Amino acid sequence: MASPTLFFAIVLLIQGVSSTTFTFTNNCPYTVWPGAISGASSPLLPSTGFELQQGASQSLQAPSQWSGRMWARYQCSTDSSGRFSCESGDCGTGQIACGSSGGAPPTTLVEFTLQGSGGQDFYDISNVDGFNVPVSVAPQGGGPPGSCSSTACAANIDGECPQELQYTSPSNGAVIGCKSACLAFNTDQYCCRGAFGSPSTCKPTNYSQFFKNACPQAYSYAYDDSSSTFTCTGANYLITYCPN
Repeated sequence: MASPTLFFAIVLLIQGVSSTTFTFTNNCPYTVWPGAISGASSPLLPSTGFELQQGASQSLQAPSQWSGRMWARYQCSTDSSGRFSCESGDCGTGQIACGSSGGAPPTTLVEFTLQGSGGQDFYDISNVDGFNVPVSVAPQGGGPPGSCSSTACAANIDGECPQELQYTSPSNGAVIGCKSACLAFNTDQYCCRGAFGSPSTCKPTNYSQFFKNACPQAYSYAYDDSSSTFTCTGANYLITYCPN
């Protein structure tokens, strides 16, 4: 029979392989409400939405082979009837928890596939749906050498957003998001669909290049894979809003 020490070491090893810790930190000068939605074959995370005040952190455990996306909501409030809503990134549930509902674009997305091909984690930051809050992803531990790079979209794209892409607050008119060209114009060319639905036909545009110049590590359009997808194995992840 294995010794108690060996037994618990094996248990910890199994837990380390089968689960991943996401730690969310808010460095923004305002409160954000992170939201999370799971992929079709993945269970919901223990929390699908929570409040994160300036300077606060919160961690979530993700099960093995989880996939999904996270985003930040802000300028949120609860009305007299108890309904919760956000001007940016709202998931439409009327509650802080998003459940299986995604955030209304434009939002800066963080996307994960844990223990995917070859047992690797795949992660990226995406502006394909536009931008609302700067964010970074930093692996904590993991390997192998040469992988596990941090990635970020740390620029304040809202402040430089072209007028035709601006998403403004309904309460005060301030720019609180920057739409992608697909979201703003809904054409096949900008949305990489129809005749433009392949890597060979959907190419960067002036609008996607605007996002790429601001955030070189983030997806700027649907087929922007080569410079935007990162891998690691066996890591936990620190997700920081307003990393600068």
